[in-house]
Amino acid sequence: MSFKDILATPGVIATLFTLFMVAFGFGVILPILPFYALAHGAKPAELGMLTATFAAMSLLFSPLMGKLADRWGRKRILLIGTAGFAFGYLLFAATNSLEMAFVGRAIEGISAAAIFPACLSLLADFTTEAQRSRAMNMVSMAFSLGLIMGPAFGGLAAGISVQAAFLLSAVMAAINFLCVWRFVQEPPAKPSGRDIVAQEAGLLSHLASPLLFLFMGTFMVAFMFGGLDATLALFTSERMGFGSAQIGLLFTYIGVLVLLMQFAGDYLISKYGELVSIPAGLALSGSGFLLLAFTHDWLTILIPIAIFISGNALVFPSVNSLISKKVGGKRGGVMGLVSSFQSSGQLVGPLVGGALYGIDHRYPFLAMAAVILSYALFFVLFARPKLKGVPDSKSDAGEAMAAVH
Repeated sequence: MSFKDILATPGVIATLFTLFMVAFGFGVILPILPFYALAHGAKPAELGMLTATFAAMSLLFSPLMGKLADRWGRKRILLIGTAGFAFGYLLFAATNSLEMAFVGRAIEGISAAAIFPACLSLLADFTTEAQRSRAMNMVSMAFSLGLIMGPAFGGLAAGISVQAAFLLSAVMAAINFLCVWRFVQEPPAKPSGRDIVAQEAGLLSHLASPLLFLFMGTFMVAFMFGGLDATLALFTSERMGFGSAQIGLLFTYIGVLVLLMQFAGDYLISKYGELVSIPAGLALSGSGFLLLAFTHDWLTILIPIAIFISGNALVFPSVNSLISKKVGGKRGGVMGLVSSFQSSGQLVGPLVGGALYGIDHRYPFLAMAAVILSYALFFVLFARPKLKGVPDSKSDAGEAMAAVH
């Protein structure tokens, strides 16, 4: 099943465009947010807290938004999320205090909790099992395109003023709202003989489920990303003299890598399967993060980031694809739980990274890489055998048979 065939499926392009626009608006402010916070009196530890606030709100509201998406419809939740992002960016543009910056980040976190599970759930209903892995790769492609263009536009807008960058993000969110309202259509939820949302509605119930290992894979990569968001600007500023322009270029480079790595990731996941790709990706991500501790010039920062992104290109699509294969029916609640674990990593990562950075600038990279590499080994030895015993959902098995005939 080619990418062209998936894009020809009604509703797929509109859903991917929604993700692209969210990433674009987010990317615009990504390189300037650390310096914006420091200019308003934030200390490095408070910068970590500001980063973690986004994840904390997303963590708290993701399960609720996932269930509301199943009850009210994904389109309504997407409209709420895009409107929330627009309001949050406007608040940043108007604020002159650190306290209001925290409020703005909280609103953005709640909005993200509304958008991402709804989009993943829509794509799961738009596609069959045979299309699922590539569809999830296209999610990363859409997001990475936004992160390629967003920081570049943000750097140009920040050259005029910081407020201009936030206003640009607000305009993008408003356009996204109109596109969702006009083009996104709500498909019927696929039937399933085993509705995991009803069986495992709470986060704690997954402690007894093998799916916990998949959620933890998402947590681990997000854990590293959270630590990177909280420390990269400070680390490169102090060690290499980077400013917002250089940070913008660095995040644009990350976005380009994410886009390019999706093609290799799609091939590897299709060839070796998700259960091989997940621990391999974790090992690559941890290795790249470890090498960042020894950064001292452009070359020694670009290569580790490339290794890190290569691993992420294997983990995220594999986890989303495998979960969508293992569950059926209304997936909104389950994708909300996936987002909750991702947000947990983005919450814990900045707090741990900021605390370790205050002790030694290399400690966040060394310690967090050790955690990820340990989990990669644990996944191979203990998690993979248990996940092999979890059958695919009946609805997707039926789709696969129908596709054959």
